[in-house]
Amino acid sequence: MKQIILLFSILFIVGKSYSTPIIPVNHTDKDNTSKIKIVLINPDVFYLKSIAYMTKNGIINAENIEYLAVFYTKSEIKYSEAKKFVDENDIKFIKFKEIYGNLDINNIYTKNECTDDFRDVFKNSDGIIFFGGWDIPPVYYGQKTKLTVGIKTPNRHLFELSFLFHLLGGNQNGGFNNFLEENPNYPVMGICLGMQTMNVATGGDMYQDIPSDIYGLKYVEDVIDLGADQMHRNYNKHLYPEAEINNHSFHHVKIIDKKLRKKLKLKNEFNPVVASSHHQAVKNLGKDIIVAATSTDGKVIEMLIHKKYPNVIAPQFHPEFFYLHDPDSKKRKFHPDEKEMLSEHEVLVKHNSYQFHLDYWKLFIESVKTFDKLNTIR
Repeated sequence: MKQIILLFSILFIVGKSYSTPIIPVNHTDKDNTSKIKIVLINPDVFYLKSIAYMTKNGIINAENIEYLAVFYTKSEIKYSEAKKFVDENDIKFIKFKEIYGNLDINNIYTKNECTDDFRDVFKNSDGIIFFGGWDIPPVYYGQKTKLTVGIKTPNRHLFELSFLFHLLGGNQNGGFNNFLEENPNYPVMGICLGMQTMNVATGGDMYQDIPSDIYGLKYVEDVIDLGADQMHRNYNKHLYPEAEINNHSFHHVKIIDKKLRKKLKLKNEFNPVVASSHHQAVKNLGKDIIVAATSTDGKVIEMLIHKKYPNVIAPQFHPEFFYLHDPDSKKRKFHPDEKEMLSEHEVLVKHNSYQFHLDYWKLFIESVKTFDKLNTIR
């Protein structure tokens, strides 16, 4: 009799467990059981440190977030150094992937040995970030190389140009089926070099040197005389090497896209102050690329967005430097005659511009959170 009762009890429990689904019917990849995955392309230690700081301190505010640091095996940005930093600091939310393949100027704007890996990364992530770095070789956008250009990472550029072309498409190959045609809401961010790479990858080109190409200037002193809002890296460093001047230049930018101004909660005619460290600028725009922000005089493009893909955004300035977000970061000198030394965070606070940086990251992470890869056409 006890055996019969035990048998009926087991059957009841089994039947009960099958009648109630373990996973809710409306379960999606965005439930708490899954991670939000953001891809970081060729990030060196400084950028990993910045991403880790912003994540740990809630500036990038998302639960269950995980980063995939993707390195091209031929890139001059070293995987080994990045991996060592993450391991030594026990950063659990940053994972790694290497991509192999032979790339050259003749195959970056078509299907190549990296295409399958590009697609795999795209299909299994919720957004992607391309970071700053050295100048793109002008031969990659059909120009001769001026003496002011600093070329140090040609293989990195081949990889990132090809990846962004695969994502966004470009004028170089109109028949190519780029990935965002499958899901136009996929978030893509390009910072500084990343913005420039986005423009070149879609068929645009560059001013190789802002002072000489845009302002017609040859001398450091004349660039400094233009004033802070026309100085996109700190040229005081050239004249006063002993003064330990900071590399970064702080200047206002003018957000001219009305929809973006609203998303970033910018009131009236307020122009935020940002940190820059570059000497090149976007010239002719790539396919479907739109200017969203400029310098205050309108001569230098400061942010790009996309005509078709609403979550593509690319600032020329740096919203990610951890110095900008750390209240305890080192106080620095930006001009040899400065009496008051400030941290980079204090500079933003002084100009009422730190909230803009918080709102920028909030906008991006919201696009990542709401991106639904289940709706992607396979």
